[in-house]
Amino acid sequence: MWHEYEIPLTGTFHLNEDLILFTQAAAATEERSAWAYVCIAPDNAESVENAVFPSLDEMDAFVEDRFVGREVVLALAVGDKLLGLWTRESIDSGGLPQALESALNKVIQSVNHVDEQERRIRAKLAGVEAATAELDLLSA
Repeated sequence: MWHEYEIPLTGTFHLNEDLILFTQAAAATEERSAWAYVCIAPDNAESVENAVFPSLDEMDAFVEDRFVGREVVLALAVGDKLLGLWTRESIDSGGLPQALESALNKVIQSVNHVDEQERRIRAKLAGVEAATAELDLLSA
């Protein structure tokens, strides 16, 4: 693991013969977070797996560079468990944050297709609560 705080936040793992690079793409609270995963090409695996960084900023830049121009998997988690909410996104020049925002917008829009009105309302209220909490932080 390259970076951890109680749990690994950025690093690599092997899945069968593939090397996977992962990073916590965002954390809304201590409980809710988003994660990004990309498969590293075999000819780059050793240089990625053995990378050492003098600073967190340099590690972040290295990781971001490995995601740009690639199709990645973005997944949502609560606590230390991934939810069933994941998607593939292509990372362009907007980087991981732009791809994550696009993926989150898709999840939010999918609430409109939930059959049960009460569940749709609860989901939308949670979104309003999050938005107003963010506005409260900005105005403080």
